[in-house]
Amino acid sequence: MMRWLRWGVLVSLILGLGVASRAAPGTVEPVENGFPLTLLPGADGPAETVNEDGKPAVRGVKDDKGNYPAYLYFRVPDRARRLGGGPVYLQVDYKDVGPGPLGVQYNAAGEGYRSAARGYGRLMTGSGAYRTAVFELPDPAFRGAQNLGADLRLVGPGGKTPLHIVSARLYARPTPLFRARSARPWLLPYAGPRRNDVDASTLKGKVLCGYQGWFHAPGDPTERGWVHWSRDSGRIAPETLTVEMWPDMTEYKRQYPAGAFRYPDGKPATLFSSADPETVDLHFDWMDRYGIDGVFVQRFLGGLEDAAEASRVIGHVRQAAARTGRVFALEFDMSGTPPEQGLPRMQAYWRYLVDELKITEDPRYLKHDGRPVLAVWGFYTDRFSGAWANRIIDAFKAPGKYQVTLVGGGQWHWRTERDPEWARAFRRFDVIKPWSVGNLDVRGGVKRAQTNYWADDLAEAKRNNMLYLPVIYPGFSWDNLQKTAPGTSLISRRGGDFFWEQFTTAQRLGIDTAFVAMFDEVDEGTAIFKVTHTPPTGAHFVTLDGKPSDWYLRLTGKGTQLLRGAAKAPPNER
Repeated sequence: MMRWLRWGVLVSLILGLGVASRAAPGTVEPVENGFPLTLLPGADGPAETVNEDGKPAVRGVKDDKGNYPAYLYFRVPDRARRLGGGPVYLQVDYKDVGPGPLGVQYNAAGEGYRSAARGYGRLMTGSGAYRTAVFELPDPAFRGAQNLGADLRLVGPGGKTPLHIVSARLYARPTPLFRARSARPWLLPYAGPRRNDVDASTLKGKVLCGYQGWFHAPGDPTERGWVHWSRDSGRIAPETLTVEMWPDMTEYKRQYPAGAFRYPDGKPATLFSSADPETVDLHFDWMDRYGIDGVFVQRFLGGLEDAAEASRVIGHVRQAAARTGRVFALEFDMSGTPPEQGLPRMQAYWRYLVDELKITEDPRYLKHDGRPVLAVWGFYTDRFSGAWANRIIDAFKAPGKYQVTLVGGGQWHWRTERDPEWARAFRRFDVIKPWSVGNLDVRGGVKRAQTNYWADDLAEAKRNNMLYLPVIYPGFSWDNLQKTAPGTSLISRRGGDFFWEQFTTAQRLGIDTAFVAMFDEVDEGTAIFKVTHTPPTGAHFVTLDGKPSDWYLRLTGKGTQLLRGAAKAPPNER
């Protein structure tokens, strides 16, 4: 017992970079350097002092199986206990010996181990660097309710990853780091020079790309790890890959090391994060350079509770569109969410965009027939009832402040649906966008996109006063995502012929408006942005048949001109 007491005194001195000044009785005087916490080693949080790189620190002690504890316990100084009842801020300096998350659980009213939901700098990657994390504790009630009489504990991944803490200090006000990291500049309207190259008053005559904007990497501002690059957010390796193509990283300002992946020349491979505004800016620069009108920004229905954070990418898109003169609109993807949950989420988030972000007042937000354009994808008869489909349509077509020009995306065989409610729903959209990715015509062993139903679709859309928006895609593959053998799911791009044949069909039918799937979808191998023909070694990737990395940007721009009657590019001039 005396050993743990000595540790507590010693560690308090190690972690305390200053002593709180004397305050009047009954008050808490703000301390510029914060209140240093005292470590309480023991129970399921044994610890030792270490000195690495000239920095004294505390670290969990291995057990007899070689595993580190997941917890380190701390006591709050008596004078800081009066901070309870309002938000306080815990700032932690640590050595990143991850991978894994760093968290904090604290005494709150009626609860001994409440987790801090909001924090920054808390995703460890194993970089070996010294980093700082900061957490907001909104409702503390420090009363020694944890093991060893502790008020809070730091939580790590445990196992082979120790917690290595240099300093832990409590603050009465947000620290400069917390203020900087919690700022949300993407919510602000664009303030720079504007361009209006693309007419934002109508969808007619536009070729727009789907824009996922869902890629994240360890070290980016969201601290979510490898999202959509890997099925394991903590690491990326051949066996965790979920993408089929590797982006050409030549022009990206912010790049993130991609684990042990290396290019054929031996150089370390990197990837981008969609959370960085520089990434979105580059993508819109490409749209501008190659004559692409703009995008539908995809938004799944999970994670909309924090509407401001959910708007990060669409905020970056808004600013990039203003700068480059492109247009943009929102598209909800209902995949994985039942309609009874999905509809209220979509309505609440749309109201947020309209009321708080004033997104529909932005000159670059796409309008059609005098209303803002909103797409909703996921109208499939095997997912929910026709009655629910009509309720969703009613909600967004109801007259008033939130009424939209509704683009409905769903099954390609919509026209032949016999269920009365579904048949009615499919003819009530303002714009219909049948999803055709994977719908094939195979002749002589050659895969072509199935387009022989487009003429009848177009006629039926016109009879019901709907604009017809065909989906044009460059090819497909998702073997890494589905864990299938390389080549199993491949729809070959055939050097661009697969893509171009769909544009020529649309042009022949007099269609001048189209949706390209997708701008950045490397998970399913439909991306048209720049991908490399020399991806990292040691894993399966699809390339562009020897074509330059910008080939499909060029084809999309040429296809846009073709639908407008401004170009008739023969194959050797594409």
